[in-house]
Amino acid sequence: MDYQKIVCWDDSQTFGARSYGNYPLYLAQTLSSETRYTWQAINISTNGHTVRDLWFRFTQDLPALKDVHQACILIGANDVGNETPIDLFEEYYRQLLTGLQLNGFKVIHCGEIPPIWPDGHAYFPVATRVARHAYNERVIKVVESSKNGNLVRLSNLTADCYTDPVHFNEAGNRVVARAFASAVMAF
Repeated sequence: MDYQKIVCWDDSQTFGARSYGNYPLYLAQTLSSETRYTWQAINISTNGHTVRDLWFRFTQDLPALKDVHQACILIGANDVGNETPIDLFEEYYRQLLTGLQLNGFKVIHCGEIPPIWPDGHAYFPVATRVARHAYNERVIKVVESSKNGNLVRLSNLTADCYTDPVHFNEAGNRVVARAFASAVMAF
């Protein structure tokens, strides 16, 4: 069997909080139907995680992964909501990509922090919509300076793709999966 594996790291957006599906599920489905490979997406996500939390997780996650050469990272919404110091956010993100490169990953598909749709939620007020842009500038900077980084734009997400300010519904999961699938196939 010709197969490929891809690991997806993130927080509740990748986990699939507020929906039954999740983007890694649809990513494997899309790639399996549009390429000659059978794809397995490995979803390693934890609700509430920040880029710092993910950096700490790598020490336990990476040794367990076998025959995986591509990764998807979609992290940062909680950093925006928590007002993580932006310089520390950037350095943790850089260390994520460095760690994956040193562990033999050929490409790391890095999703921009998806749009935030404030609706009165106390954790994601209107200011987070503006702050997201500054964090995304840091994501872009780190990805562009990385040998193995590949930026994935999520420009097709609309408010109709969400169940609340940050969590995707099934339509949103499919939009994110399509963006990552396009990036994988274009690599």
